[in-house]
Amino acid sequence: MAGLHDLSRGELQDILKRLRQLESAAPLQNASIGAGGLRVYDGGVITIQNGGLSVTGTATITGTLQADGTITFTGTFNQSGPTTFTGDTKLNGPTHINGTTDIAGNVTTTGTFTQNGTTNLNGTTSVKGDMNVTGGGKIKIGSSMTLDPSVSSGALVFSNGAQVFTDATTVQMFKGTSAVTVADGTATVQGNGSNYVRSDTTGNTIAGPLKNTSHSTVSSVTANVYMDASGNIKRIV
Repeated sequence: MAGLHDLSRGELQDILKRLRQLESAAPLQNASIGAGGLRVYDGGVITIQNGGLSVTGTATITGTLQADGTITFTGTFNQSGPTTFTGDTKLNGPTHINGTTDIAGNVTTTGTFTQNGTTNLNGTTSVKGDMNVTGGGKIKIGSSMTLDPSVSSGALVFSNGAQVFTDATTVQMFKGTSAVTVADGTATVQGNGSNYVRSDTTGNTIAGPLKNTSHSTVSSVTANVYMDASGNIKRIV
């Protein structure tokens, strides 16, 4: 059975009770903000102390975002506008740069540097360590010289047809039909075809006819040089 309402009793006690409950309540400890949103204006600040901020939707910042502590991104980070880093920057993971990149400062790499495309070095270049050119690549020096590993065992090729190269046993320098050949214990100067002068462990050899029309002559002396049929020059004793 419901109690009877005493009409002679005033409602002041109930009003005071509800007022005390309202004064001691903490409604924002578990609050929701609907479509109307929350606005902080006139220099107001939202301070999060010993807590955190969790955004499961979208956070839009049209002003300045200033962060003085540590910022950690674990998901995808997309930056479409200009970006300026003035402090120490470390990229610990793989980094892919798909656009044009200009570096005005010094660059130091301690790991392996691999360049798959064309490389243009427009300034002075110094190589302090060894430089290995592998894969049969050529080195072009200016417009008239080429280091070509495909010629014999390696050659310096000039645009006028001259070459300096080495094979299994000799080092040769030639142009047209003339050549200078150096081997172990032998040096040969070849003027044209089968005409040559050779010096080796057996002596000096001249092959081909001797043209002395332009040589100076001497008379009233005893001959002391003899050349045999093989072109070997011998001293007469």
